[in-house]
Parts: sequence; C-alpha cells; structure tokens
Amino acid sequence: MQSLSRQLLGFYLLLIVLGGALSALVYLNGNSVSSTTASLVETDLPLLDNISKLRFAIFAQKPILYEYYANTDRDTFHKKFTDSKNVIKAGLYMIPRDDQGQAFLTQIEFQTAEIARLGDLLDQTLSSSEVDWDKAREILVEVSATEAKVTPLIDSFVSLNQKHVSSIADLAKAKMQLIIKLVIGFSIIILIFALLLGKNVNAYIGKK
Repeated sequence: MQSLSRQLLGFYLLLIVLGGALSALVYLNGNSVSSTTASLVETDLPLLDNISKLRFAIFAQKPILYEYYANTDRDTFHKKFTDSKNVIKAGLYMIPRDDQGQAFLTQIEFQTAEIARLGDLLDQTLSSSEVDWDKAREILVEVSATEAKVTPLIDSFVSLNQKHVSSIADLAKAKMQLIIKLVIGFSIIILIFALLLGKNVNAYIGKK
C-alpha cells in the first residue's frame, strides 16, 4: 500500500512539475509569438505598403514628363509632378533608416533628386519662348536612364523587406508549432504515466 501511495504521490508531483514547465514554456513562446505578430502588423506590413507607394510614385514620374513633352500643358504637369515629388518625399521619410536599408535609401534619394532636376530642366525647356525640342528629347533620354538606375535599387529594397517579413512570419510559425508539440508531448507523457500507474493499481487490487 505504501508503494502504491508513493507512486500516486510521485505521479501527482510529476504532473505538477511538468504542468508548471509546460505553462512557463507556453507563456514564453506565446509572448514571443504575440510580439512577433505585433511587429508584423504595426511595423513590417505598413513598411511594405509604404515602399509600394514609393515605388509607384517614382515610376509615375517618367510618364508625367513624357505627357508634358507631348501636350506642353504646364499647369497639369506642375500639379502632377509636384504631387509625385511630395509622395516620394513622404515615402522616403516614412521608411526607417536601418543598417540594411540605409544604403538603398541613400541611392534612391539621389536618383529621385536627379529625376526632379531633369523635370525642372524639361519645364524650363518647354516653357521657353522658342522650344528646343532636341534638348527636350535629350532630357527625356536622361530621365529614362536615371529610372533604369533606380529600378534595381527599388526592386532590391522591396525584396530585402519581403525576406525580412517572411523570416518574421516563419519565426512566429515555428514558435506556434513548438507550443503545439509541447502540449502534445505533455499529453503523451501524462497518458503513459497514467497507464503505468493504472496497471500498478490493477495489479495491487488483484493481489487483494
């Protein structure tokens, strides 16, 4: 009887210890998942959205300049080009300057400033009393060349942040899988000990 009592006591102590350990691990990993999810929702996904808007605004400038060359509508050009520059300025400001992104952002800023300069130069050319159409076309060629330089920078920056978001999502998924495995493992261990204890109890009753 004393042996059975010790087994029962040991089982309950084991249950308490394992339950406490499981609760601690689930709590720690659960907090980690919550923090990771909060980072995705509050920082990383909005960052991707800002980068997408920045990309759209940058690539919208070349069509605006070509349209201005085609119709010489200065008022429409000024409105569209100014709006585009404002969106780019705000987009660059909204993007955090971490170690990985700093180099990309510095180069992107340089190229977008060059497109803005070429836009002002095109405006001066097309609004002059005698339009130099050859010069205007040369400016547009420079615009295309500058856009070609900024395209891989933007694409690389987008790819960099997409990989970052994917790694965070994978980390959260791994933590959730660990929690599930811990719960399943705990259930299996308790089931095994319960079966062994039940077997000993039945054997003890059989002896009586």
